[in-house]
Amino acid sequence: MSAFHRAVPAIVRRSRRAQVVAVVGPLTALGGLLWAFIQPWRITLLHPYGKGFWYLVVEPPLLVIALGILFAAFVARPLLHDLEELEG
Repeated sequence: MSAFHRAVPAIVRRSRRAQVVAVVGPLTALGGLLWAFIQPWRITLLHPYGKGFWYLVVEPPLLVIALGILFAAFVARPLLHDLEELEG
């Protein structure tokens, strides 16, 4: 066995269920980012005009991006760990 084969870990094939769980968060965040680019007038950070803090922060595309990131970090990771244990 060469040094390359010892240095590179074996690729583990995930189940379809695990693959879906792994991509839900990033796809959701990507959808929010696309939404922000398609409808930039929804992001009032670009034109605040005397709006308050919560009006600027709580914008639907920004919330979708944040929820996608939070899902990937705090829901998908533990769920993937449990699925890997379950599937052996």
